[in-house]
Amino acid sequence: MSKLTRSVLVDIELRLKNAGVPSPRFDAESLVAYSLGIERNRVGLVKEIDNEQYRELEKLVEKRVRRIPLQHILGEQGFRRLVLEVGPGVFIPRPETELLVESTIRYLKDKNQDKNIVIDLCAGSGAISLAIATEVSNCEVYAVEKSKDAFEYLTKNIENNKENLTKAKAKFVAINSSIREPISDFSALVGKVDVLVSNPPYIPNKMIPREPEVKDHEPEMALFSGTDGLDLVKIVIKMATDLLKPGGFIAIEHADVQGSSVDETGVPFHLLESKAFSKVEDRRDLNGLPRYTVGFKI
Repeated sequence: MSKLTRSVLVDIELRLKNAGVPSPRFDAESLVAYSLGIERNRVGLVKEIDNEQYRELEKLVEKRVRRIPLQHILGEQGFRRLVLEVGPGVFIPRPETELLVESTIRYLKDKNQDKNIVIDLCAGSGAISLAIATEVSNCEVYAVEKSKDAFEYLTKNIENNKENLTKAKAKFVAINSSIREPISDFSALVGKVDVLVSNPPYIPNKMIPREPEVKDHEPEMALFSGTDGLDLVKIVIKMATDLLKPGGFIAIEHADVQGSSVDETGVPFHLLESKAFSKVEDRRDLNGLPRYTVGFKI
C-alpha cells in the first residue's frame, strides 16, 4: 500500500530532528527526491510513494539518522554553478567557500586579461579551482591535492566538467602531491602566477569537531594542521610569496577564530608578517564571522 508523500516527509523530518540533524526539513526533502529520482523542488507535486520506493527511502533515512553526511548518501554537492561528486575521503565543499571564490572571480574579471594563471592548493574535490576555471575564460589552472582518495574525486569532477572547461577555454592541471614538498610543475611559474587560492586544513590538532558529520566522516587530512592549525597556512603563504607576480591575488580560508591581524593566531597576521603582501583584508561569511583573508603581492 502506498503512503502519502506529505505524511512521509513529516515523519522523516521529525526523526532527523530527534537525531540532531541541523537541517531536518531540507534533508528530508532531499532524501525523498533522491529516492524518487526527481528534483527537490518537485517533491510537493508527488502525492504518494509506493512500497518499493518507501523501502529504499527508509535505508537512506537510517543512514542520515546515524549522521552520515547527506552529501555522502546522495554522492554529490552543489557549489556555485557546479554539481560535484563527493564521498568518503574528500572534504565536502561548504557554502562559505563560495564567497572566497566570488572575490577571486571578481578580481580576475576586473583585470580583464587575455590569460590568467591560477593555483589552488589543498584542492580537495576541485570546488574552488573548477568554479574559477569554468566561470573565467582563458585560465590556466593548477589544482594540488595530496590525498589519493580526494584526488580521485578531483579527477572525476574534472572529467564531469570537461565540456564546461572547454567552453571556458581553460587549461586544467591536477597534481597529486603534498605542498610540503617541492612541486616540479611550479618551477617555471615563479613570479608569474595571477592568483593563488587555498582552503587548507586549519583546525588545531587537539580540537575535536562537534558535529558527527565532520568528526566521524570528514578526512582528518583535510581538517587538522598542527598545534595552532596554521602549519599549512604558513606553507601556502610562503608558496604565494614565491609564485605570485606583483599585484597577484591571494585568498585563504580559515576558521572564524583565525581572523586577527595583530595576533599570531590569525591568518592576516602571518600575511602581514611575511612583508610580501599589501592591502591585507579579512572578510566575513554570511553569518558575519571572519572566514577568509585576501591580499595583493607587493
